[in-house]
Amino acid sequence: MRKVKLIPRHSPKSGIDLTALIDLVFLLVVFFMVTSSMGKVSSINVTLPYAKNSGESDSSVSVLTVDSQNRVYLNDMLLDSDNLDEFFVKEAEKLKNDTLFIRGDKSADYGVIVRIMDSLSSAGINRFTFSTSTQK
Repeated sequence: MRKVKLIPRHSPKSGIDLTALIDLVFLLVVFFMVTSSMGKVSSINVTLPYAKNSGESDSSVSVLTVDSQNRVYLNDMLLDSDNLDEFFVKEAEKLKNDTLFIRGDKSADYGVIVRIMDSLSSAGINRFTFSTSTQK
């Protein structure tokens, strides 16, 4: 009797199903997007004044900081305090449509803050607000 060799028409596929792996990676990407903070964090340490009714705010493109030695920073870049008027006039187009957050140290001179507000208004930048702390 003759032996008959049977050859399977479909060979079994060996491999890893990537569908579950893709779903897991997508889930992790979404998780990290939701839980990560997209706001700017300033590297300049200031002690913000306390306010009872401080509201939460969205992150802004521009942050103006006045530290305890009355140095003025825009987005962590040191500005020349004597030429603020000229600087804000030059940067007015960039800053006009943004809300500018002013982070003033509670020990900073009030006159410096008023001079900054006056320079901003003179340059046509009217959308600014103050950052405060909700903790004493």
